[in-house]
Amino acid sequence: MSTLQTSYSDTVPASYAGMVANGETSNRISRTVENSGGIGFGKVAYRGSGDHGCIATQSLAGTSAALGTNTGNGAMGAITVAAPAKVGNYTLTIVEPGANVGTFIVLDPDGIQIGDGVVASAFSAGGLSFTLADGATDFVAGDSFTIAVAGNPALGITIATSALALVSGQTADKYQQYDTVNIMTAGAIWVTAGGTVADGDAVQFDSNGDFVSSGGTPLAGWVFDTSGVDDDLVRIVKR
Repeated sequence: MSTLQTSYSDTVPASYAGMVANGETSNRISRTVENSGGIGFGKVAYRGSGDHGCIATQSLAGTSAALGTNTGNGAMGAITVAAPAKVGNYTLTIVEPGANVGTFIVLDPDGIQIGDGVVASAFSAGGLSFTLADGATDFVAGDSFTIAVAGNPALGITIATSALALVSGQTADKYQQYDTVNIMTAGAIWVTAGGTVADGDAVQFDSNGDFVSSGGTPLAGWVFDTSGVDDDLVRIVKR
């Protein structure tokens, strides 16, 4: 009889990305992969465009409107939105007016200041980029705008499975297009850290789909349940 395997690692991995961490109460849903690139195990899945669909990326867009009756008549230019912007309403408020100029602050949907800027100068912070143009009538203190960021929300974390058929030319540890994806919306699951994280840190995710504690997009309600460094497997939980 031929030998199948003769060498073994001294250290057995404690987990793998997308592995359910334990038997505590969790909530799980299923969706169908819409995008052609599929979705890896232990990654964030977002709501898709079709019924019961999900995709691997988030599309964000921003629009603006005067929050009240502004004195100044300057207009907001095109808004570029990227990670780590949050879905929801941001508020821009003039705090220090001036002739053909003025200073403003921007608060995110949770009321956290992401930065300050100057009228007629490019602003970029927290995933938002725009220019608030000066008008014929100067802004006064308290003039304000709402910046509404819309996008497909995060559904949860993809759960690894061994039940998928391996198709030639495709990756084993990934849900392919049209596969039914198991997604954890609450509970404990193993994922890959994108940097140094500590037990108790709020979970964010970066542009690579890895999980970080700063500089990424917040994943509401999730916290790190173990510590680690870049590329480590760490446990996250939402209870």
